[in-house]
Amino acid sequence: MNRLAAALMIFAAPALAAEPLAIHYNERPPYHFTQFGVPQGDGIDRLSAALRAANIPYQLRSTPAKQQLVLLRANLQPACMLAWVGLPGRERAGKLSEIVYDDRRLWCTQATPDDVMQRLNQALRK
Repeated sequence: MNRLAAALMIFAAPALAAEPLAIHYNERPPYHFTQFGVPQGDGIDRLSAALRAANIPYQLRSTPAKQQLVLLRANLQPACMLAWVGLPGRERAGKLSEIVYDDRRLWCTQATPDDVMQRLNQALRK
């Protein structure tokens, strides 16, 4: 039974790695907003460039801030919330990225892999 579980985990790992990272943003022009169904804005552009440079597949989703907090607390899957300020204590609820714009960061679920955060932070520092 243990061999079967191990084999399934080995074969499932590439599929899990290919799952795009959900990036949730709220509507805050001119930094991040949706126009004609397309995410846009300076914050979206900077974050998208960093995610591409870090070779992290991602999917942008417009999500109200209160719903983002629900997702963060649930911690069911890797996901990041755009444009949160790094206040004291927030690192206990999730992982904070380097600054994306102004003092705004990604606040990611604990389920977000550490290597993804490291690659993203390295790209944001450039």
